Amino acid sequence: MIWWDWSGKQRLSLLAAMLGCATFPLALIGWPLSEWRAYVGGVSFLLIPQLVGFYLFVGLKTGRIPARSGSESRQDSPVMFWIIAACCAALLAVFIGVVIFGVVVTLRGY
Repeated sequence: MIWWDWSGKQRLSLLAAMLGCATFPLALIGWPLSEWRAYVGGVSFLLIPQLVGFYLFVGLKTGRIPARSGSESRQDSPVMFWIIAACCAALLAVFIGVVIFGVVVTLRGY
């Protein structure tokens, strides 16, 4: 089963790969590492949607969504499961909206 039967090494490898994917765009555009505080913020901004999207994927695929208290099961507590899934989806929608807004503002030159 995805995520729940994985070892700690597999989970850590996945998180490291996600961190690498979040770091790649900033490294690609040549972000100066002298501004490391902004670099950390940009990487965090790009990492959060990956984590939330993966949690949502795991929850919808397996029926157990990772949550603060461990996990919520679709069969045992369906209301809480769908509330957490809706919050994850809303967070992803906000992120996509922010990115689209940033692209539009950049292209129009405001």
